[in-house]
Amino acid sequence: MTSASTAVGAKFKRLSGGCQQVVHEDFSIPSQATVTVRSTLADPELWPQIINHKCHNCALTPSGLYADMAATVAGYIWRAWRGNDAALPGTEVSDLQVDKTLIANVPQDGQEQWFEMECILSIPPGSSDDIIDGNVHCLFRAVTATGKKLHDLAHCVVTYGFTYGWQAEWAHHQGHITSKIQSLHSRATDEESGSIHLVHKKRAYELFESFVDYGPKYQNMATVVYDTDNLEATATLDFQPDPRTDYTGPYYLDGSCHLSGFICNTLIDTSKWAYISHGINAMKMTPEFDPMVSGAKIENYVRMQPLPNDETIMCGDVWILQDGVIVGLWEGVKFKRIPRRILNVFLPQPKK
Repeated sequence: MTSASTAVGAKFKRLSGGCQQVVHEDFSIPSQATVTVRSTLADPELWPQIINHKCHNCALTPSGLYADMAATVAGYIWRAWRGNDAALPGTEVSDLQVDKTLIANVPQDGQEQWFEMECILSIPPGSSDDIIDGNVHCLFRAVTATGKKLHDLAHCVVTYGFTYGWQAEWAHHQGHITSKIQSLHSRATDEESGSIHLVHKKRAYELFESFVDYGPKYQNMATVVYDTDNLEATATLDFQPDPRTDYTGPYYLDGSCHLSGFICNTLIDTSKWAYISHGINAMKMTPEFDPMVSGAKIENYVRMQPLPNDETIMCGDVWILQDGVIVGLWEGVKFKRIPRRILNVFLPQPKK
């Protein structure tokens, strides 16, 4: 167990395109650990993920980036605890709440934007005293290049788990979800009610452009079948990033979940309302979710519904299947409804 802090002129450890500089780490306390990473949006690996993710013509940090960073550092802490060769467990990212959206300055020349993620591992008293029982609390904040805090951005919690437990639970839902997907495809072929539609990638992202403008590598829904009456849909996913050249976490994670936002921002009176990402309850991905497997069939399914206690928030679970088996789940994906006439208050148009 070691402790290290920021030093002037230090050469920082880089974990990924999103976690660029480990500026502080402390593993000296037996039941606790702290790791802080600092990153700039202008980084050549990260910037394409930002500039190609636009809402209301604003380049935004995607929720998938926060989730990927949290899982990356949780894995780093796990191996610092168990050893560099230790197999990684399942990581559940929960209670991901974005309190203030980080809107990118375009271009970044001369006005780089920095942000930090501070991760604190704590192992509850009375547990096994092993990291498997630990919780990693992650806090994201906008900072200056030297780490001076500007304001908070988001927070989440990562817990470790055994994926076979998730898969045993998901097996109870397998038949129901598969049946829903098959029913949507059958209805798209046979029904003439007008409530069921099948669209291919180009048309799907044209519909999405009422609010969101995704670059090519975010456009991973090859086909979408949706029911306008029940606000449910399924998509066949064809992931575009190349793992040899791209920092792929946000592309994969956002791409696996876009279907929920597609429903909210294309099927619900888009002339009057826009739906802003309002966080998730939990994200669970198993190692079996592998978009780079040649010939793999990846699809997802979701039904969005208003929360019983707040009809301005739409919520749903996005199920991810690979070759017919559930391999991931976004639980409680939420979107907040706001009038389009006040959209500039939430997402100010970039200065020209």
